[in-house]
Amino acid sequence: MQEMIAAPVLGAEHPFLSAAGPAAAQSLMAAAEALAAPRRSVIFPTEAAAQALYLLLEGSVGLAMQGQEEARGLLDILGPGDCFLLPAVMLGGHWPFGAEALAPSRLLRIPAPAFHALLGRDARLMQATLTEMARQWRGLADQLLEMKLTKASDRVAHFLAGRMLPGGRVTLPEPRAAIAARLGMTPESLSRVMHGLKAAGLVRLQGRRVEVPDAEALHQGARASGL
Repeated sequence: MQEMIAAPVLGAEHPFLSAAGPAAAQSLMAAAEALAAPRRSVIFPTEAAAQALYLLLEGSVGLAMQGQEEARGLLDILGPGDCFLLPAVMLGGHWPFGAEALAPSRLLRIPAPAFHALLGRDARLMQATLTEMARQWRGLADQLLEMKLTKASDRVAHFLAGRMLPGGRVTLPEPRAAIAARLGMTPESLSRVMHGLKAAGLVRLQGRRVEVPDAEALHQGARASGL
């Protein structure tokens, strides 16, 4: 298993730091450690005490029950601009899942004591923290509803739309098994849906890249398909 290494400190434009304001961002950056995480490196082990808040600058991180079968253990996939372990840092104690780099990633690690010390005296940071926790709760609620109420093709279309860059480009650096687990399906089912969308002319597949000519047509086609 590869280990994380120190990296140049970058990340003042991370959404959480931007929301916290220049003063808090500067203080948090001064306390932060920048990390480079190779693919499959463990960032935070399962059932460990939450000693830091992590901000993801680049790459992809999976939140999972480590040691479980991948299709059952993965809870979510995070991308650039996300932060994780915020509820754990706020509540303290041990957290029931871990974090692993699904692609080469860059992160900021903010020690919990430094975060708490600033949180108690900075109202804007407190507001940013409450807003981020509410956003994460809403994301989990939406994900639960999606799993319960939508079919596989709709889940894939929504996932692709959430990753889409200008021009309809989508990059999928994660293992296909991880994406399938996040969407509540087997890798075989994911492959079948992707090739069904390709056959319908809704996506173009190029290795780890997907091109979506028309996002609205993708959603409509996914709903109309039998996948």
